[in-house]
Amino acid sequence: ARSSFGFRTGDSPPPPNPIAKTARIAGAVLCLALTAFGVARFPVVPEIVAAILAAYAGLLWYRPAAFLLILPVVLPAFDLGLWSGWMMIGAPDFFILTTLAILMVRTPPRLADLLPTGLSRIVLLAFAASWLLAVVTGLTSALDAPASDNAFLRPDNALRLAKGFVEALVLLPFLRQRERTHADAVSLLGWGMAAGIAAVTAVVMTERALFADILDFTAGYRVAGPFSSMRVGGGHIGAYIVLALPMALCLPRLHPRWLAMGLLLLTCLLGGYTLIVTFARTAYLAGLIAMGVAGFGWLWASRRQHRPVVLGLIPVLLVLVSLAAAASLGGMRDRMADSAKDFDTRRANWDAGLAVRDTGVLPAMFGMGLGTYQRAMLLRSPVNRPSDIVIRGDGQGAYLSMLVQSPFFLGQKIPLPAAGDLHVTLRARALDDPATLQVLICDKVLLYSDRCRSDSAGLNVPGVWQPVAMALPSAGLGGEPLLGWLRRPVEFSLSASPLGHRVEIRDVRLADDAGNSLLANGDFTNGLDRWLFTDDSHISWRMLNEYLMLWFQTGTVGVAAFLALAGLAVAGGVRATWRGAVTGAAVAGSVVGFLVSAMFDNVLEAPRLATLFFLVCLCGLVQWEDRRHRPRLADPR
Repeated sequence: ARSSFGFRTGDSPPPPNPIAKTARIAGAVLCLALTAFGVARFPVVPEIVAAILAAYAGLLWYRPAAFLLILPVVLPAFDLGLWSGWMMIGAPDFFILTTLAILMVRTPPRLADLLPTGLSRIVLLAFAASWLLAVVTGLTSALDAPASDNAFLRPDNALRLAKGFVEALVLLPFLRQRERTHADAVSLLGWGMAAGIAAVTAVVMTERALFADILDFTAGYRVAGPFSSMRVGGGHIGAYIVLALPMALCLPRLHPRWLAMGLLLLTCLLGGYTLIVTFARTAYLAGLIAMGVAGFGWLWASRRQHRPVVLGLIPVLLVLVSLAAAASLGGMRDRMADSAKDFDTRRANWDAGLAVRDTGVLPAMFGMGLGTYQRAMLLRSPVNRPSDIVIRGDGQGAYLSMLVQSPFFLGQKIPLPAAGDLHVTLRARALDDPATLQVLICDKVLLYSDRCRSDSAGLNVPGVWQPVAMALPSAGLGGEPLLGWLRRPVEFSLSASPLGHRVEIRDVRLADDAGNSLLANGDFTNGLDRWLFTDDSHISWRMLNEYLMLWFQTGTVGVAAFLALAGLAVAGGVRATWRGAVTGAAVAGSVVGFLVSAMFDNVLEAPRLATLFFLVCLCGLVQWEDRRHRPRLADPR
């Protein structure tokens, strides 16, 4: 039997090519060198990260296809950004590099595996070209914003936003190779995403147990889970669950069948729970549509294969009924009642964003460049302006300059002493006009602060460094230990008022009664390592519509290329479903749900989430390529 792309499954590898082999080895060495360099500089537990990567590399060498199972877990769940403060690079990027290094040597793809064929190739190259043009435009934009250490306000923000697509694209040859030789790449990715749901839900349930109650659906505490990208808001965790849940329908390819159905039911329970506790209206709507599409596809594929229909639809119906019931509960009922008011807020947000666009044919066709939106808002908008942070230096060393234009906090997760006060010392100054510096120590993951201890200092003489000393009680911070050892994360943070003023800070120190330092990089000699900024004004950082953001940054051409890529992925899923492949229903439901999520949020601003989305789209392109006419009773892909 021939595979999807005309090769016989199990074909022997091509004759060795010395030049190609040398290039692969050089590429692998480069990937490993970049990984080693990044891990060595990583601010948080680099030894542990290195050990995990070494174990992963060993697993890949033994079982190369494991990347399709492991990466869908690592990408959403292994996020150390809350503690590292890094935005441009994260721990999952090291896993991508390690994957490339091992697979280039262990299972090098054929030349034919590099790109899809036919219409899939045309659409993929068109999107890649539009993305490349948007990156170059963003890097060379004429928007001359001041130098900044806020990644959103730097030209290389274009690279951060492009990273998700690039990482998915470099994995495509290995995904197609696995599909060519074993015809199970989509299923393996689906199994990995089901495991990712379990991992993310474990983090979410821990957060709920610490800050609310696992089974209290009336409080309205909205989780962030392992998504540090929600530092300035966003519905990333909801969009992730909407993307991943339909892919769990690939689980029935496992054997025995009763185990597969049990795992599917458990995955839908866990994913449905996490989706409910996001308390996000768009996520609820997208989840209903995604599982509806996937469920209908499951019904069609099962009938084509003469398989039981009702048993397989139970998990799908469970998610649909749970979301519908959750929409009527206390916390969510209030949010539903405010939908009209919130829509007006979003419409004003869209109008403010579009008002700072360049006019003319070229911006309309090709956009202003990836990563330029926040800079345009800072320079041109009278409203929704983002805050800024810059690390500067003088003869006394480095210091932080912070322009606060919204409820903006620069914080760091800290350990707590057993007892006693927390002693804060620093030096600060207002730059132009008198200002007030706030110091807060709170129980906090990302979105909510609780049990805060705070104090403030007036900076009344602009331009003069002023010593600040405070003592804040630590009693009650961290809450009662969960299971005897796990406590709430505690964050030390800095802010300023009134809005629109710049304050500068240096030599920050936090110590316990014994003088033990509890703060890392308080002198900012390592930039913003370990420091994480958050902002309660979510509309200052995005237009709450992915399609408008794409039009702003990539123009009409970019939006058309994106819709063509996503549309062909859905069509590929539908084509596979028509042949009786449940995996086609999974891909179609996943992509459609994500596209619905994009209607009221900027979901591609989180690179890890974008990587997963584009991987699912590439699976749809692979399914579109497959033109085999399978017998009706063939085993589904």
